[in-house]
Amino acid sequence: MAKGTRITVDLGSEELLKAVKFASVEQNKPIREIIIEALEQWLGGKKSSGQQQDYLAMMKALDEYRKSTGKGS
Repeated sequence: MAKGTRITVDLGSEELLKAVKFASVEQNKPIREIIIEALEQWLGGKKSSGQQQDYLAMMKALDEYRKSTGKGS
């Protein structure tokens, strides 16, 4: 992951945010690490369903588009 890559996410639930904060304290990890692990695990689960190939193709196409337009990533 590129340094400084950031997103803003509306979790839609204060309870979910509390649970993530609790997990962060309980596991002695920054929230950032908890979220990254969860996303990687979720994406890893997509491999068996064939959606991982679609995701990788989409990311490759997006990267090529950015290079062709000079918009970077």
